Amino acid sequence: MVRTAILMMMIFLGISGGTAYMQWRDYEKSNQINDHAPLVHSIDIRHEEGSLEITQTVDGLKNQSYEIVVPKEAQQFRYRFGDKENMQNGLNAGASSIEGKEHERLIMQYMIPLPISKTIWLEHWSVMFVTKQTQKFHVQFVDYATKDGMWIAGAPLEAKIKKQAFTLYSWSQANLLSFPLYFYPSELPRQVDGDIEVYGKRPMGNGKLQKWADVPSLTIVQSPQNDQHISPVLVVIPESGSLSAVREQYMRAYYASYFAPNALMNEWLADLLTALTFQKPATTSRAKAVLQQFQQNLTEEERQEFLSTILQHKGEKLTPALLDKALTKAHLGKTTYFADLLTAKKNLDLVFTNEGNLYVNDKVLKEGKAVLRGGELLLPFKEVMEKLGYHVTQSGDAVFIEKGSNRWRFFVNSPVYMKENDQFGMPSIIIHDLNGTLYMSADMIQHWFSIEVWTSSQNIYVHGS
Repeated sequence: MVRTAILMMMIFLGISGGTAYMQWRDYEKSNQINDHAPLVHSIDIRHEEGSLEITQTVDGLKNQSYEIVVPKEAQQFRYRFGDKENMQNGLNAGASSIEGKEHERLIMQYMIPLPISKTIWLEHWSVMFVTKQTQKFHVQFVDYATKDGMWIAGAPLEAKIKKQAFTLYSWSQANLLSFPLYFYPSELPRQVDGDIEVYGKRPMGNGKLQKWADVPSLTIVQSPQNDQHISPVLVVIPESGSLSAVREQYMRAYYASYFAPNALMNEWLADLLTALTFQKPATTSRAKAVLQQFQQNLTEEERQEFLSTILQHKGEKLTPALLDKALTKAHLGKTTYFADLLTAKKNLDLVFTNEGNLYVNDKVLKEGKAVLRGGELLLPFKEVMEKLGYHVTQSGDAVFIEKGSNRWRFFVNSPVYMKENDQFGMPSIIIHDLNGTLYMSADMIQHWFSIEVWTSSQNIYVHGS
């Protein structure tokens, strides 16, 4: 045991000297440019039977506090700041925050239990720091538990040394929040093409491999076990499979990690962005509903403008307000579509409100706003008509309008109308029900009633008697 320990220390010193030097040089340089100081993660992993024992040291803390995400599988979590000797318990799995205070170093220790399986996929095994600071990772992994097989990371392999008692790996990565690990139960040949690594027996690309997205590196594994796992920096596909067959799945994973973690939105929004990128159907129910509204109410140019605007917020936490701002930029008018959608229990129609005032007989209508939809100007029907002395009621899909001896009956979202007991039809929808509010176009309201509508700048004027 003593000889093994000494041998291991010598190996560590030998293969990690260059890594440690590069890490120190990066950290020293970061202190010279304080505004761009990176977070440097030095992670030591010991693979004992059934678990990973992890020590994660983070240097370069500059903020008063940091939002972090502790792996949900993490156990026995302890941490300490700076030169403090005693480790503190605490920080439950999931999103949390930690006070940086005046310390520049944080040391965390925790254990990740491993599943009993021939292959192992670990996507979120390290503590993630959600910050705009540049992040750099240096990982050393010592495997005491497995004699056969290999660990592969979503990071370039710097060194691998196999001894009788253990196997040691070293990886480095940058400009992301974390990267996954994958265990395969036998050795796979490794090919390197620039910043792309391929593990498997079958040549891929013949020197023509390209990354699909802006990621620091890409590792591809051809699994004889027919595994499939997708992340932005590590892709595992069946040995007989095609890389191009998983391109859309890859982009969903890329977009899901493109922004700061937000479980409420990232998954379905990544699906929506992928559908917009490839002009293909969405797969999740929420993204399908949003995409349908986009296709009905936005031009292809407006959809691509929305996509381009959203992708300018890399690393930020997506909010409904940010999404609505991007929609407003892409299309004439203002919308609260995403803010309303995430609080509603049903799918909503995408509408854009006119930003000017709506005047009815020279008085500002405070009860409703005109909306812009499919190139049409729609007026809030009930609110406008009641200001003009009409009586409007609704029963199911039927809308009844009365004024004096005149009566009309229309049907929502339909070109059908009733005159006496006879049914007739118009070339287009007469009255719209959008998210529970009745609207009629400016042209249609002038066709049916003695009402005039005109616009001046952003304002809308309605006159009637």
